[in-house]
Amino acid sequence: PHHMQLFNSFSLSYRDMPVRFFEPATIYRDEKSGQLHGLTRVRAFTQDDGHIFCRKDQIGKEVSIVVEVIRKFYSTIGMDEDYWVSLSVRGSDKSKYLGEDSAWILAEKALEKAAKDNKLPYKKIKGEAAFYGPKLDFMFKDSLDREWQLATIQCDFNLPERFKLSFINEESKKEQPVVIHRAISGSLERFMGIVIEHFAGKFPLWLSPIQVKILTVTDRSIKLAQEVKNKLHDAGIRVVLDDRSETIGKKVRDAQLDKVNYMLTIGDKEIESKTLAVRSRDGKVEFGIDVDNFVEKLIKKIKDRSL
Repeated sequence: PHHMQLFNSFSLSYRDMPVRFFEPATIYRDEKSGQLHGLTRVRAFTQDDGHIFCRKDQIGKEVSIVVEVIRKFYSTIGMDEDYWVSLSVRGSDKSKYLGEDSAWILAEKALEKAAKDNKLPYKKIKGEAAFYGPKLDFMFKDSLDREWQLATIQCDFNLPERFKLSFINEESKKEQPVVIHRAISGSLERFMGIVIEHFAGKFPLWLSPIQVKILTVTDRSIKLAQEVKNKLHDAGIRVVLDDRSETIGKKVRDAQLDKVNYMLTIGDKEIESKTLAVRSRDGKVEFGIDVDNFVEKLIKKIKDRSL
C-alpha cells in the first residue's frame, strides 16, 4: 500500500509514465506451526517486490519487459528448461474478488495478449487470481517434480481506484493508472529452498558455496596444499582445505557427499611434479594438471556459467 501512497505524493503527467517502484520488502505472516515447512513456508520473509504504474496502452510493453527480466534471471540460474505459466483468472464465484467486471475483463485480456505476444507456455487457470486482479504465475519444478510458483506478474485496476490514484493525461484531465505487481524470485527464502531442491544440492560451478576442496594425502602435502589454496582464493574461487588426519578415501567420500564441483588431491607425486590430481563431481580424474592452467580454466567456466 505505501507504494500507492508514494505515487500519490507526486504530481505526475502522462509524460512521466511509467513509474516503477521496487524494494526488497520484509513482511510477516501468521502461519500456524503445522504449516511451516523449511525455507518454503516461513513466518518472516523478504520478497523482491515491485510495482509499475502505467497507462493502459503501456500494459503490453511493461509486461513484456518484466517477462524478459524473468527469462534472463532464470536462464542465468539454469532453471529455464522446464516451466509453465499459469494465467490465473477469476473463478465463477465473483464475490471473492474486488472491482467491476469491466476492469477484470480488461486486465485478463491484457495479460493473455502479453502471454501470447511473448510466446509464453501458458494455461488459463480459473479461480487462481488474486482478489484484486489476474496474474501470470511462473511455475517451476524441483528435483522431486513438485511444482512451485516463483515469479509473478499481476495486473491491478482495483488498488488505483481504491487509493484514488491519478496522473494528468494528454487532455489535461485526471486519468487512473494501471498497477502491475511484479516479483522476479518472489520470496527470497522460498526461492533459495527451491533452488536447492531443483539442483538436488549439485549447484553449477558459479553458484556453489564451495567450488573446490583440496585434499591432502599426508602431512607432507600441507605446505603445497596451502599454497594452492592461497592461489585459488586470490583468484576469487571459493575453496577449502581438508587436511584432517583421515584416509584419502574418506576425504574424497566426504567431498562427494558435499557435492563439491572439484576435488584436488595432493600427495607425494604432486609435491614432486608441482601439479594437481583433479577429480570432478562426476568422478572423472585427471593427473598432472598445472595449477595456473587449472585456475585459468576455472575462472573461464565461472564466467561462462558452465558446470
